[in-house]
Amino acid sequence: MAQHYEALQGIAVRFEYKRNNRVLELQVTPLRSASGEIVGCVGAGLDITERKKNEEKIRYQATHDALTGLANYREFLDALEREVRRSERSNRSFAVLLMDMDALKHINDRLGHLAGNRALQRLAEVMKEQCRSIDLAARYGGDEFAVLLIDADPGMARQIAGRVQTALQASREEPALTVSIGVSVYPDDGRTVQDLLEGADRELYQRKRARARKVSVR
Repeated sequence: MAQHYEALQGIAVRFEYKRNNRVLELQVTPLRSASGEIVGCVGAGLDITERKKNEEKIRYQATHDALTGLANYREFLDALEREVRRSERSNRSFAVLLMDMDALKHINDRLGHLAGNRALQRLAEVMKEQCRSIDLAARYGGDEFAVLLIDADPGMARQIAGRVQTALQASREEPALTVSIGVSVYPDDGRTVQDLLEGADRELYQRKRARARKVSVR
Protein backbone atom coordinates (compact mmCIF):
# COMPACT_ATOMS: atom_id res chain seq x y z
CA MET A 1 0.00 0.00 0.00
CA ALA A 2 1.02 3.64 -0.40
CA GLN A 3 1.86 4.04 3.29
CA HIS A 4 4.38 1.19 3.14
CA TYR A 5 6.00 2.76 0.10
CA GLU A 6 6.35 6.09 1.93
CA ALA A 7 7.89 4.33 4.94
CA LEU A 8 10.39 2.66 2.64
CA GLN A 9 11.28 6.14 1.38
CA GLY A 10 12.08 7.19 4.94
CA ILE A 11 8.77 8.86 5.86
CA ALA A 12 6.86 7.86 9.00
CA VAL A 13 3.12 7.65 8.25
CA ARG A 14 0.08 7.68 10.55
CA PHE A 15 -3.38 6.85 9.15
CA GLU A 16 -6.76 5.32 9.96
CA TYR A 17 -7.87 1.94 8.64
CA LYS A 18 -11.40 0.55 8.78
CA ARG A 19 -12.20 -3.16 8.76
CA ASN A 20 -15.11 -5.25 10.05
CA ASN A 21 -16.76 -2.27 11.79
CA ARG A 22 -13.55 -1.44 13.65
CA VAL A 23 -11.33 1.60 13.20
CA LEU A 24 -7.59 1.25 13.72
CA GLU A 25 -5.02 4.00 13.94
CA LEU A 26 -1.91 2.64 12.27
CA GLN A 27 1.62 3.97 12.23
CA VAL A 28 4.19 2.72 9.74
CA THR A 29 7.81 3.78 10.20
CA PRO A 30 11.04 2.96 8.36
CA LEU A 31 13.11 0.07 9.71
CA ARG A 32 16.79 0.88 9.51
CA SER A 33 19.86 -1.27 9.81
CA ALA A 34 22.74 -0.44 12.16
CA SER A 35 24.32 1.56 9.35
CA GLY A 36 21.13 3.63 8.87
CA GLU A 37 20.04 1.95 5.64
CA ILE A 38 16.30 1.37 5.27
CA VAL A 39 15.76 -2.39 5.16
CA GLY A 40 12.00 -2.49 5.65
CA CYS A 41 9.22 -0.95 7.68
CA VAL A 42 7.50 -1.64 10.96
CA GLY A 43 3.89 -0.96 11.88
CA ALA A 44 1.88 -0.56 15.07
CA GLY A 45 -1.87 -0.28 15.47
CA LEU A 46 -4.33 1.05 18.05
CA ASP A 47 -8.05 0.27 18.09
CA ILE A 48 -9.79 3.69 18.21
CA THR A 49 -13.33 2.49 17.39
CA GLU A 50 -14.90 3.75 20.61
CA ARG A 51 -13.10 7.06 20.39
CA LYS A 52 -14.40 7.60 16.85
CA LYS A 53 -17.94 6.73 17.98
CA ASN A 54 -17.73 9.27 20.79
CA GLU A 55 -16.38 11.92 18.43
CA GLU A 56 -19.22 11.24 15.99
CA LYS A 57 -21.78 11.43 18.81
CA ILE A 58 -20.39 14.79 19.96
CA ARG A 59 -20.36 16.06 16.38
CA TYR A 60 -23.99 14.95 15.89
CA GLN A 61 -25.12 16.61 19.11
CA ALA A 62 -23.41 19.84 18.07
CA THR A 63 -25.19 19.97 14.70
CA HIS A 64 -28.65 18.52 15.45
CA ASP A 65 -31.72 19.50 17.44
CA ALA A 66 -32.21 17.14 20.40
CA LEU A 67 -36.03 17.09 20.25
CA THR A 68 -36.61 16.50 16.53
CA GLY A 69 -33.35 14.99 15.29
CA LEU A 70 -33.23 17.56 12.50
CA ALA A 71 -30.22 19.74 11.76
CA ASN A 72 -30.02 22.77 14.02
CA TYR A 73 -29.98 26.47 13.11
CA ARG A 74 -26.18 26.75 12.89
CA GLU A 75 -25.83 23.64 10.73
CA PHE A 76 -28.57 24.89 8.40
CA LEU A 77 -26.90 28.27 7.93
CA ASP A 78 -23.52 26.65 7.31
CA ALA A 79 -25.07 24.34 4.69
CA LEU A 80 -26.91 27.26 3.07
CA GLU A 81 -23.70 29.29 2.82
CA ARG A 82 -21.92 26.31 1.22
CA GLU A 83 -24.75 25.87 -1.27
CA VAL A 84 -24.66 29.55 -2.26
CA ARG A 85 -20.93 29.25 -3.00
CA ARG A 86 -21.44 25.99 -4.93
CA SER A 87 -24.26 27.44 -7.00
CA GLU A 88 -22.20 30.52 -7.84
CA ARG A 89 -19.71 28.16 -9.48
CA SER A 90 -22.16 25.69 -11.04
CA ASN A 91 -24.91 28.18 -12.00
CA ARG A 92 -27.57 25.77 -10.67
CA SER A 93 -30.67 26.72 -8.74
CA PHE A 94 -31.70 25.55 -5.29
CA ALA A 95 -34.55 26.43 -2.96
CA VAL A 96 -35.17 27.36 0.65
CA LEU A 97 -38.39 26.58 2.51
CA LEU A 98 -39.17 28.31 5.79
CA MET A 99 -42.03 26.80 7.81
CA ASP A 100 -43.89 28.05 10.84
CA MET A 101 -46.20 25.72 12.74
CA ASP A 102 -49.61 27.35 13.19
CA ALA A 103 -51.08 27.69 16.69
CA LEU A 104 -48.30 25.92 18.62
CA LYS A 105 -48.93 28.25 21.59
CA HIS A 106 -52.59 27.24 21.55
CA ILE A 107 -51.59 23.55 21.62
CA ASN A 108 -49.21 24.18 24.53
CA ASP A 109 -51.81 26.19 26.47
CA ARG A 110 -54.66 23.73 25.85
CA LEU A 111 -52.89 20.35 25.94
CA GLY A 112 -49.56 21.01 27.64
CA HIS A 113 -45.97 21.20 26.52
CA LEU A 114 -45.61 17.45 26.01
CA ALA A 115 -48.31 17.67 23.33
CA GLY A 116 -46.53 20.70 21.89
CA ASN A 117 -43.25 18.78 21.74
CA ARG A 118 -44.99 15.88 20.05
CA ALA A 119 -46.46 18.29 17.49
CA LEU A 120 -42.96 19.52 16.65
CA GLN A 121 -41.75 15.93 16.31
CA ARG A 122 -44.67 15.09 14.00
CA LEU A 123 -43.78 17.95 11.68
CA ALA A 124 -40.14 16.87 11.71
CA GLU A 125 -41.15 13.31 10.77
CA VAL A 126 -43.20 14.59 7.83
CA MET A 127 -40.33 16.76 6.65
CA LYS A 128 -37.95 13.77 6.70
CA GLU A 129 -40.45 11.67 4.76
CA GLN A 130 -41.14 14.27 2.08
CA CYS A 131 -37.59 15.50 1.50
CA ARG A 132 -34.95 13.71 -0.55
CA SER A 133 -31.81 12.29 1.02
CA ILE A 134 -29.72 15.09 -0.54
CA ASP A 135 -31.85 17.82 1.07
CA LEU A 136 -31.33 19.23 4.57
CA ALA A 137 -34.28 19.62 6.94
CA ALA A 138 -33.68 21.72 10.05
CA ARG A 139 -35.35 23.10 13.13
CA TYR A 140 -34.78 26.79 12.63
CA GLY A 141 -35.85 27.72 16.16
CA GLY A 142 -38.91 27.36 18.39
CA ASP A 143 -41.84 26.54 16.09
CA GLU A 144 -39.91 27.46 12.92
CA PHE A 145 -38.39 24.93 10.53
CA ALA A 146 -36.41 25.13 7.30
CA VAL A 147 -35.48 22.95 4.35
CA LEU A 148 -32.59 23.36 1.92
CA LEU A 149 -33.61 21.77 -1.39
CA ILE A 150 -30.58 20.95 -3.51
CA ASP A 151 -30.83 21.43 -7.31
CA ALA A 152 -34.49 22.47 -7.00
CA ASP A 153 -36.48 24.85 -9.20
CA PRO A 154 -39.59 26.80 -8.11
CA GLY A 155 -41.93 24.04 -9.26
CA MET A 156 -40.17 21.35 -7.24
CA ALA A 157 -39.96 23.61 -4.18
CA ARG A 158 -43.69 24.30 -4.18
CA GLN A 159 -44.45 20.65 -4.86
CA ILE A 160 -42.53 19.59 -1.75
CA ALA A 161 -44.15 22.36 0.30
CA GLY A 162 -47.53 21.09 -0.82
CA ARG A 163 -46.61 17.50 0.05
CA VAL A 164 -45.67 18.52 3.60
CA GLN A 165 -49.01 20.29 4.07
CA THR A 166 -50.95 17.39 2.55
CA ALA A 167 -49.20 14.83 4.75
CA LEU A 168 -50.05 16.82 7.88
CA GLN A 169 -53.68 17.10 6.79
CA ALA A 170 -53.85 13.34 6.18
CA SER A 171 -52.57 12.48 9.65
CA ARG A 172 -55.14 11.03 12.03
CA GLU A 173 -53.13 11.93 15.12
CA GLU A 174 -54.60 14.69 17.25
CA PRO A 175 -54.37 17.62 17.39
CA ALA A 176 -54.56 18.41 13.69
CA LEU A 177 -51.53 20.38 12.52
CA THR A 178 -51.02 22.99 9.82
CA VAL A 179 -47.98 24.98 8.73
CA SER A 180 -47.40 28.19 6.85
CA ILE A 181 -44.59 27.90 4.30
CA GLY A 182 -42.53 30.49 2.47
CA VAL A 183 -40.35 29.66 -0.56
CA SER A 184 -37.35 31.35 -2.12
CA VAL A 185 -35.23 30.12 -5.02
CA TYR A 186 -31.63 30.91 -5.96
CA PRO A 187 -30.93 33.02 -8.00
CA ASP A 188 -34.43 34.31 -8.83
CA ASP A 189 -35.18 35.51 -5.28
CA GLY A 190 -31.65 36.38 -4.24
CA ARG A 191 -27.99 35.46 -4.46
CA THR A 192 -27.06 35.76 -0.78
CA VAL A 193 -28.05 33.86 2.33
CA GLN A 194 -29.72 36.96 3.76
CA ASP A 195 -31.75 37.69 0.61
CA LEU A 196 -32.97 34.11 0.33
CA LEU A 197 -34.01 33.90 3.99
CA GLU A 198 -35.73 37.28 3.87
CA GLY A 199 -37.59 36.31 0.68
CA ALA A 200 -38.87 33.05 2.16
CA ASP A 201 -39.71 34.80 5.44
CA ARG A 202 -41.80 37.47 3.69
CA GLU A 203 -43.86 34.88 1.87
CA LEU A 204 -44.26 32.79 5.02
CA TYR A 205 -45.77 35.66 6.98
CA GLN A 206 -47.97 36.71 4.09
CA ARG A 207 -49.44 33.21 4.17
CA LYS A 208 -49.65 33.25 7.95
CA ARG A 209 -51.55 36.54 7.94
CA ALA A 210 -53.88 35.25 5.21
CA ARG A 211 -54.57 32.12 7.27
CA ALA A 212 -55.28 34.23 10.37
CA ARG A 213 -57.74 36.43 8.44
CA LYS A 214 -59.51 33.33 7.14
CA VAL A 215 -59.85 31.93 10.67
CA SER A 216 -61.14 35.24 12.05
CA VAL A 217 -63.80 35.42 9.31
CA ARG A 218 -65.11 32.03 10.38
